[in-house]
Amino acid sequence: MKMINKLLYFALAITFLSSCDQEADVPTPKSGEADFSVFVSLGDSYSAGYTDGALSRDGQESAFTTLMAANLSGLGNEGFSVPFLPAETSVGSSLEGKMELQVTQSGLAPVTTEGNPELLTDPSTWINDGAPYHNVGIPGARSYHLVAPQYGDYTLGAGNFNPFYARFATAPGVSTALSDALSLNPTFFSLWIGGNDVLGYALAGGEGESAGMGGDDITPAGVFGQSYDLMLSSLTGQGAKGVIATVPDIDRIPFFNTVLPGMLELTAEQAAALNAGYQQYNDAAVQYNLEKITFTEGANYFVVEDEDHPLGMRQIETDEKILLTARTNITAAGWGSQSPVPQEYVLDKAELTAISEATEAFNGVIRDRAGQFDLALVETNDLLGATAEGLMVNGISYNNAYITGGVFSLDGIHVTARGSAILANEFIDAVNEKYGSTIPHVVVNNQDGIIFP
Repeated sequence: MKMINKLLYFALAITFLSSCDQEADVPTPKSGEADFSVFVSLGDSYSAGYTDGALSRDGQESAFTTLMAANLSGLGNEGFSVPFLPAETSVGSSLEGKMELQVTQSGLAPVTTEGNPELLTDPSTWINDGAPYHNVGIPGARSYHLVAPQYGDYTLGAGNFNPFYARFATAPGVSTALSDALSLNPTFFSLWIGGNDVLGYALAGGEGESAGMGGDDITPAGVFGQSYDLMLSSLTGQGAKGVIATVPDIDRIPFFNTVLPGMLELTAEQAAALNAGYQQYNDAAVQYNLEKITFTEGANYFVVEDEDHPLGMRQIETDEKILLTARTNITAAGWGSQSPVPQEYVLDKAELTAISEATEAFNGVIRDRAGQFDLALVETNDLLGATAEGLMVNGISYNNAYITGGVFSLDGIHVTARGSAILANEFIDAVNEKYGSTIPHVVVNNQDGIIFP
């Protein structure tokens, strides 16, 4: 009887496990209304795989576009070529390498490595002979750059072209990022562009024009719209379907939200010393009926430069921002206390308004064109809003906190490999919903996060 019971128990267990396996089965991949045979990606550093302050082979392999393409392989995708850097190399826009967490005299901190500048400065290292590539993600690219042939013309000299594109352009100075993508006759595309059209201004502390065409200026909305329309009409004109994405608000990005305005912690002695040091300033403030600069024990607001202020400096306000790059000198050089934080590291109310209005204008264009061209749409603010609140993925929690959150990399702007996987799944969900496809998800926790020493 005991043996019969054991056999019966075993049979029931097998039946139960089998039913669990069936419930956990991933749906059979299908294309739905889309054709994924030739997938191309147009975009900026996110599409390219820029992370930890540089482009690297590891970052390219874990870009959301690369991860997404890998999951299209079971849906007839014929391959996704990437202009890979050599293994174990990296180079950023400053010609330095990736940032790494290292133990320093002040504790655990991000440190920029030496990198491989020759990858951008020596044309003999470029890989144009492999062009066109399916991943046309270009770090630093703005909307109008993707349709400009000069963007890949290295003979124009520094500042007039982008070596990240020149190194893999089909014909530098002749082809455009868009024409390279079109030459592959894509059946499906992703386009995520517009971040740099406003981010350059934000990263420069608003030192550019609020609407201009210089290196740190915000791109005029009309220029953005014209460039965007040209790209979408050209891509869909060949019959391709696709997915596009909005521009995230900088309130979702740790580079602009890690050094908070009221984070200056002082002892009573430090506060008294600073009050004495600013006495002459405060005498003048009283004379001109201006706010004084004062400090107390505990949390205080940083002092910042302000060229529009009658006395050239003031304490920052709650709804203004200090860039992440000011953090080191706040500690080492006394920025924000003994001396004001330089203006190029601060975004004031007027600058934040210009950034917000531009972002809204660009996103208005993107949302409108998603309907006009019948494309899948990813709302990046919705995703980053979810991660800001804390996103649980297979038992691991992710959020937007700098270093510890798991989503953003050490540069505070670009994502980690796990952040890329989260992005890839958001794009996949948008495509599946729009076209009735069942592209499988990327396994987020199989990707790397920030590496601790």
